[in-house]
Amino acid sequence: MDWNQVEGNWKQVKGRARETWGKLTDSDLTAIGGRREELEGKLQERYGYTKERIRKEIDDWERSVASNLRQSGDAATDQIEAIRSDLQTLASTVSRIASEQLDRAQDKAIDAANQAEAAIRQSPLSAIAIAFGLGFVFGIFRRR
Repeated sequence: MDWNQVEGNWKQVKGRARETWGKLTDSDLTAIGGRREELEGKLQERYGYTKERIRKEIDDWERSVASNLRQSGDAATDQIEAIRSDLQTLASTVSRIASEQLDRAQDKAIDAANQAEAAIRQSPLSAIAIAFGLGFVFGIFRRR
């Protein structure tokens, strides 16, 4: 990991910096903004350490943060995979249910058509009268 990753994830890792170096204030951490040189300067100012000691502490801290970020990334990846798997299961279930409902709707439509055909065969004059009446009413409404 290079320092750019620490800088890019500063909002995530500044709490860890505060835990490590308790003398840093929130305003110090905000002013540092993930810049290594700023962190070195604030640590020298607050602790009075030598530059070599500060660099070693920051390097150790950086390795610790890198490990933490990798673990967080792995956990996020695992969660994403679990969500993806759940979505695939859900999509499969929805597809199966939709297919079943479509089959039922087709069966009902066929039954209704068969019943209508049987009713027309039993009393064709009534069916013609009903069709004529519906056509007449439809025609009246179309003229308006």
